[in-house]
Order: sequence, then C-alpha cells, then structure tokens
Amino acid sequence: MKIILSPAKKMITDTDSIAPAGLPEFIDKTLEIQSWLNCKSKEELKAIWKCNEKIAELNFNRLQNMDIYHMLTPAVLSYEGIAFQYMAPSVFENSQFEYVQNHLRILSAFYGVLKPMDGVTPYRLEMQAKVEIGDAKNLYEYWHDMLYRSVIDESRIIINLASKEYSKCIE
Repeated sequence: MKIILSPAKKMITDTDSIAPAGLPEFIDKTLEIQSWLNCKSKEELKAIWKCNEKIAELNFNRLQNMDIYHMLTPAVLSYEGIAFQYMAPSVFENSQFEYVQNHLRILSAFYGVLKPMDGVTPYRLEMQAKVEIGDAKNLYEYWHDMLYRSVIDESRIIINLASKEYSKCIE
C-alpha cells in the first residue's frame, strides 16, 4: 500500500535535525527541470510561478543558488503545508519515520516522487505550471507514467490524499 500526498508551496531548510536518507529517485529529471528554469528570466519565472514580486524574488534567488546535492532537508520535514503540519513529522519517533518511508510518497512537479526521507531543497513549481521541456508540452507529459510506476507496489493499493492537480499525474 502506498499513500500519496501533494507537496506544499511553503518549504524550509532544516539541516540540523535529521539527515536525509538519500536523493530522490528521479534526480536526473530534476536536473533537466532545474536547467530549463535557470534559462528563464525572473519575469518569465514569475509568470510560470503565478506569484507576486516578493515570492518571485525569493524563489528566483533560491533557484540561482540551488544545490540539489548539499544542504538538504528530508522531504517530510521540508514542506510546511497543512497536511504536513497535522502529520507533525518533527515529533516522529524512529518507528513512525520507518512507516512513512515505506508507505508515504509525496508527488512533486520538481522531483517527481519523493520518499519522506529523500533530501530536498526548497523550490517553487506546480504540476500545472506552463513548462515545456524537450518534447513535453507540460509537466504531466514530462513525468508521463514514471510517477505511477514508481508509486504502485505489489499490493496495487494507492490511498490518494493528493490534490486533483497532483492526482492527475498518476491516473
């Protein structure tokens, strides 16, 4: 059984608590997206991100200084959305981290599929963003069925707690 969850827009970096267990499964695809985003101006990114000037400035600076291999936070501790607040991973014990690592998957427009203990850095990108990479006309095409194949397991049971926007990428 796998439980899928959408990411949150708000993210933090916490390198002092728990070290990540590894890198995301599709890190090479993430590098392609990062490269595509880095070729865009701040104004183009603001339109892609559909945000105000302050948020565009913050995320443009994050993108310019991004290192997806260092100063990483476990995904489950990085997102600050309401689902993550109610999950309260900051007070998990080892057995709870082990359970979510085995059963929870976070769908991400930037990273694809994340295990809770995968190391991430703050980013801004929504699955519905107008992004064209290679032959893909959007991120749904870009990630194609990779996300579904990654999430499905031998039980073939998926508990979908993700938003419509993110659920669409594993249908």
